[in-house]
Amino acid sequence: MTKRDIQSQHRQSLLGFFWILAPVIINSLIWLFLNGSGVVNVNTPEGIPYPVFVILGTTIWNIFSEAVQSPINSVNSGKSIISKINFPKEALLMKGLYTTFFNLVIKMIPIIGILIVYQITPSWSLLLFPFYIIALILFAFTIGLIITPLGLIYTDISKVLITGIPFLMYVTPVVYAMPRAGIFKILFSLNPLTYIINDTRNTLVGVETNSLVFTLVLTAISVIVLLIGLVIFRKSMPIVIEKIAG
Repeated sequence: MTKRDIQSQHRQSLLGFFWILAPVIINSLIWLFLNGSGVVNVNTPEGIPYPVFVILGTTIWNIFSEAVQSPINSVNSGKSIISKINFPKEALLMKGLYTTFFNLVIKMIPIIGILIVYQITPSWSLLLFPFYIIALILFAFTIGLIITPLGLIYTDISKVLITGIPFLMYVTPVVYAMPRAGIFKILFSLNPLTYIINDTRNTLVGVETNSLVFTLVLTAISVIVLLIGLVIFRKSMPIVIEKIAG
């Protein structure tokens, strides 16, 4: 299912896999232009060059965004068969998760490229990158799974995701660092993504990570909630199928 889904997305596209990278490239170029023109003045922590900071940040954010929407998008795309064919509906969830990891491999290309261009040598903390990126995807996928049953019945949920995720980016250190004071500092501090995204980026640029314990705890909570979400998903699917068929 994953192979068929990926092939169908890119078979009739002239640019193919470029569209996986397009959101990252376009968003990064916008912020690089704004910073270069002086419209916004962004300071980066630990002396990280701003192009490196923003490209890594937008790539990591795009991975999170895709993982959150993956469960509901995957099941929505299978609406035409879930009421006609008897198969484990969790297969649709796994299809979305596999696609997310496939896209992750493609999205590593600009990350490797920008690190080479700016001659940034990662430290031993690079070994933690797989853990952090998996923790981020697990956290995002769990959120998406919990809201999927309602999202299949009420289309408002998908619209809230599409509208809310870009807004959430502005209270997360994606394209600018955490403010040192003010209301936004409080909002950043309350946002769990602040710590995961900062540390994920730090593992790539050789900067010390600061929130390993927090990420371990969040990952453990995500696993527990994920298991609960799978039970809710399985129990609710007959109701969802009935609503869809009706």
